[in-house]
Amino acid sequence: MTKKLQYIFIVLAACLWGFAACNDDDNNVDYTKYYDWRDQNSQLTRDLLADIRELGDDAYFTDSVPSITEPYAYCTVRRAIKTANEDSLRAIHKWFSPYYTSTLKVHYTLFNPDSVWARFEQYDVLDNQSQRNNPDVMNKIFGLGYKATDPEYVIKADTLESYQVEYYSNFTPGSVIKGWSDCLQQMHIGDCWLIHIPWYLAYGQSGSGSKIDPYSNLIFILELVDITSWGGNVDEGED
Repeated sequence: MTKKLQYIFIVLAACLWGFAACNDDDNNVDYTKYYDWRDQNSQLTRDLLADIRELGDDAYFTDSVPSITEPYAYCTVRRAIKTANEDSLRAIHKWFSPYYTSTLKVHYTLFNPDSVWARFEQYDVLDNQSQRNNPDVMNKIFGLGYKATDPEYVIKADTLESYQVEYYSNFTPGSVIKGWSDCLQQMHIGDCWLIHIPWYLAYGQSGSGSKIDPYSNLIFILELVDITSWGGNVDEGED
């Protein structure tokens, strides 16, 4: 009986080793080839935060959003495209920002990281602070204020069409990437922001599928459309 148990143990150990080896092969990604990309993205984050500190309201991204979940991480930066007003709210208490557990509806545009970097290089944004903080240049890159029929309109070329979801509903700030979570918990219904999220508050080292490489900063236009459920100790009352 003892020999039989030993045999069974050896067989099980071999199977587990084989499974682990196959699993390692499936996840054997050489992240070192992305280190230059990581360093470029990290430097851009530092530059944008430095612009905010140095230039204030003259910076293109005019504010930083402290990370709630990663207090020692560099922050997301944002530019307000539209600010909430009373007409956009269904009840006065909805001036408050969502909770971590609130259920939300948003509208978003995700820019292709590679396309954005190509535009940045085209307009000398990466090395030239004055270009990086020139509203005409940056608005052209992100297509803000341009119509689809305008030859200068570039959003269509710079978005991830397969990831382009006009509305995203029934999710909580706690279920999305940290950069989104940090922003959404400080937005109001009707706010629309252009946000730049550092890679370590986005998909990190792993990236996401074939569209977002490891260590990629992400840039979104994000609008908080509605808070469908507060998920906190708030009397939602009548809509």
